Amino acid sequence: MDELIKAVKAKLAAMAKIEKTGFSDPAKAAAYFAEKEIIIEDIFKLCEALSIQYGDETEALKSTVKELRDNLKGQAANPRELTRRELYYALGKGIAAAWAGNHKALADLSFSPNLKADNWTNPKDVSWGEKGWKVDRAALGEPMGNMATNDQYLINPIYENEIMQDAAKKSVMMNLVRHRPMMGPSIFLPTRDRGGVQLHWLTAYGQQITGSKPQGAQRVELKAYTLAGFIPWFDEFEEDVFTDLGAMFVEEFIESYGQEFDRQCLLADEDPFTGALAADGTVEVEIAGADINALTWKDFRDAVYRVPAEERKDCAWFLHETVLNHIANIEDADGRPIWRRPTEAMPGKLDLYPYHEVSIMPQLGAVENDTPFAIFMNPKRIQHGNRKGIEIKKFDGTTESMEYGELFLRFRKRDGFLVTRPSGNMVILKTKPE
Repeated sequence: MDELIKAVKAKLAAMAKIEKTGFSDPAKAAAYFAEKEIIIEDIFKLCEALSIQYGDETEALKSTVKELRDNLKGQAANPRELTRRELYYALGKGIAAAWAGNHKALADLSFSPNLKADNWTNPKDVSWGEKGWKVDRAALGEPMGNMATNDQYLINPIYENEIMQDAAKKSVMMNLVRHRPMMGPSIFLPTRDRGGVQLHWLTAYGQQITGSKPQGAQRVELKAYTLAGFIPWFDEFEEDVFTDLGAMFVEEFIESYGQEFDRQCLLADEDPFTGALAADGTVEVEIAGADINALTWKDFRDAVYRVPAEERKDCAWFLHETVLNHIANIEDADGRPIWRRPTEAMPGKLDLYPYHEVSIMPQLGAVENDTPFAIFMNPKRIQHGNRKGIEIKKFDGTTESMEYGELFLRFRKRDGFLVTRPSGNMVILKTKPE
């Protein structure tokens, strides 16, 4: 029982370190504090059970738990706002600590070592103790391993959430697709098309339910792979540049990740995922000619009506701004623009349906014969699998480092993308073959 009491005390010591980082999203703050409150409630119930036999020894524990619970509720009601400067400074300090191998500083910033190759370390399972890093699921106080040679770390999950919110501003698709949390490298999703559920009216008690067998769900596999990138710089890690270092990491990451997210959703062709433009089964509509300049309003209207009305109400066009500009310049027989006059604002819809300008889509001048250049679809048909965690790792043993003093920071993140049921639900506009 003494060991059990020691375990409770160890958990309380860890719980006493309520995050002082701050939050910018109230929803994320609420979820964080709710999780902590559940853990405290469990400890409190354990103390109640122990008090039957060990009343004197558990009274102090119960008092500590009660104080922690009251403080937690106060912080949950009024979470401190995390400013951008604080985020950049903490990230920069964490990157510098990872580079220098300062594990105590990393622990204070809630960064965690990542020792596994495929199944990454869960930050919730790792904590900092008197002997260094340890795995909470292992024996009490057991060291995590030889940390002297480890140089890859997962950033604070709160910082990860903030960075991904910034990345969504650089991406067109990130706020439109359906997101799925992934606990492993692969999950199977049931996907149904319209009409998959059969309904029956029962007009009497005990009436037999008859009818055709409902359409079964199609099981599709969503796989996650690791995406890696390298960020170079030349600065030294002094405290006055922590903010600049953190800002540089955020800016470089969100810019590259936002574009790659859109590419995997729309253009990718088995590298490693397949985007909507390359998906099998999509409806292809050819415009009047092999030259993109033959594009007319009729092509867009004909394409829209290839999608059933039930699906069409949630669809939008995705195309490059130069293609949109071509549409804006189509004139009537009197030489006047048929979409908008020069003094009018850009309409928010394209032939009654919303549109999104995507910079990675084919530009007007680059569209050749037999080339897809626009797609009409419901973006929720694209599934994004999100495996939590952004890992950083230093690289300095390079030729560039020795010759020019150029350093490299590798980041890694795990994601999966899957286009579901494109047949009859997605329409692609393309030029004719020659």
